Amino acid sequence: MQLVFLPSAHIDKYEDEVMDEVVELAKDSQLVGITLMTNFFDNSVQITRKLKAHYDFPIVWGGIHPTIRPEECINYADIVCIGEGEDSLVELADMIDKGQDYHHIKGLWFNDNENIVKNQNRSLTKSLDDIPYPDYDYKTHFILTNGHVQKMDAGLLKQALGSTYVTIPTRGCPYVCTYCCNNAVTQIFPENTSLRAKTIDYLINELLEVTEKLPFIERIKFDDDAFFVYSVKNMQEFSEQYRNKIGLPLRVTGATPVTLTREKLTILVDGGLDSIRMGIESANTTTKKLYKRRYTNKQVEKSVRLLHEFRNKTEMPKFDFILDNPWETDDDLVESLNFLSSLPTPFTLNFFSLLFYPGTELYDIAKADGMIKDDWNDVYRQHYKRCTLTYLNRVFFLLNEYASNNIAIKPIFMFCLTNQMMRKLKLNWLVYGILLIAPFKSNRLRGIRKLRSSLKHKFARKADSLQPAFLAN
Repeated sequence: MQLVFLPSAHIDKYEDEVMDEVVELAKDSQLVGITLMTNFFDNSVQITRKLKAHYDFPIVWGGIHPTIRPEECINYADIVCIGEGEDSLVELADMIDKGQDYHHIKGLWFNDNENIVKNQNRSLTKSLDDIPYPDYDYKTHFILTNGHVQKMDAGLLKQALGSTYVTIPTRGCPYVCTYCCNNAVTQIFPENTSLRAKTIDYLINELLEVTEKLPFIERIKFDDDAFFVYSVKNMQEFSEQYRNKIGLPLRVTGATPVTLTREKLTILVDGGLDSIRMGIESANTTTKKLYKRRYTNKQVEKSVRLLHEFRNKTEMPKFDFILDNPWETDDDLVESLNFLSSLPTPFTLNFFSLLFYPGTELYDIAKADGMIKDDWNDVYRQHYKRCTLTYLNRVFFLLNEYASNNIAIKPIFMFCLTNQMMRKLKLNWLVYGILLIAPFKSNRLRGIRKLRSSLKHKFARKADSLQPAFLAN
């Protein structure tokens, strides 16, 4: 088995030379699998077409987009995996190896000479402990780097991963945020609302194995929307084992204003937590209702102040926030700006441009409102980190630079920046300019140069992602 990683910004096509190298790697394969998210649809089509021009082995697509859009994906792939594919793919590979017919396998669709076979979905994996740890035995791994697909070695792996190991302790999601892939998955698998978690022993052993195999790992990151749903008892057990057996700084990115508590935060900080990210998304009541984000601004403020109680032991908190919502008015955005500027600093805002992913409730609303005419151009080829450079978005970026340097924008300045009359008279730009170039006596605003460049489109940066293809011999 070979595992190939093809990191690329999804708006960029792969060079012909890269595709030729992928074709050469796949020459002895019996099965090729490609995992993709929605924004990597173009890239996956490119890889698939290139391989099909040279070989006749079956190509299977899996991941969130094939799960949500199997009817679309089966037009390109020979096989589509719907849902969690660990069991389905093992069964498929075993039957191919034995020369047996495999068209009946649950969880898979087949394009058999344009005769589409739609098998029953396979139930979601109940015990995450039954799934093997991620494969970091990189002897048969390859990665696209410096314009070529190269055999993985320790140096390239370290370059790709950095010093942080990322894992997800849970699957499923009890929330129903209308913009999220879990919203779509739950419509297909209603049991997805039930949280499935790795046992503490399994999770700790996974981290032990990774840190032993990859000694360059200096931090652990739980990129998990529901980690704080763990019980206090489980968190206590985890924290004790993590502190004694792992001992690395821990980052958690899945806090919410309704799950973050002083008791859980205290336990995790004692165990090694030093960085946390929480989703705010909006401070406007109407927008939160649209997103089904069920918390109040008071709950958010309480959580932010709670995080600041641990400032001497943790990095500044990071908060996710969604921009470019076409239903939001200027007044809605000003409400969010006023709320954010009232929060204690320092903090960093992670901005996302709202995209309408297929299968979600928000996609259906946008489609009905005529905001999506062409999925490929209006969704697939858009970037969730490429925020538009509207005036009020600029104010959000400005607020973020101030807050991340532990400076609050005073209410009078925020009023001048956002007041309709000030904006009508263009006086808001004067205040904006003053705040942008103000010669602070304190040097706390170290990011002024960074801010200037970010407001000239560098904020709309490309976010590279690993686009892996699983090549089975």
